[in-house]
Amino acid sequence: MEINLGELYNKGSIFLDSDVTIDNIDSHIIKKIENLHINGYLKYTLSEEIEVNLAVTGKIIIPDAITLEDITYPLSFAITEIYDENSPDFQKFMKNKQNILDINEILWENIVLEVPISVTNNSGLQAHGNGWELNGDSNKKES
Repeated sequence: MEINLGELYNKGSIFLDSDVTIDNIDSHIIKKIENLHINGYLKYTLSEEIEVNLAVTGKIIIPDAITLEDITYPLSFAITEIYDENSPDFQKFMKNKQNILDINEILWENIVLEVPISVTNNSGLQAHGNGWELNGDSNKKES
């Protein structure tokens, strides 16, 4: 999703309430992003900064930590950032050095932070292999 900064400067703020698609997923953990929705605003402040205040919901598909099967993991987080438009960090969100802000880059940076380190769908799992065994609740020995 692209925001024309000229429009933001003229209006002072832009309200967003839309579905967003992120196709260019550069991650070995996140397989797919589904139903991504943003709601909030971008505001140009008097100190020449851009305030981003968005509520983000959606789902990501990630592998199960044990079985590597796909798990749908819900996302629900807020982005509250203030960017200095002259900062080199802000320039990475600009599209081809034009006056276009790429919201998808800001979203991607925050989605990556929401990915859990490990998630599994299996409770009481009993798995075993050559030289190892994973015991679940049903495999406990009674004493």
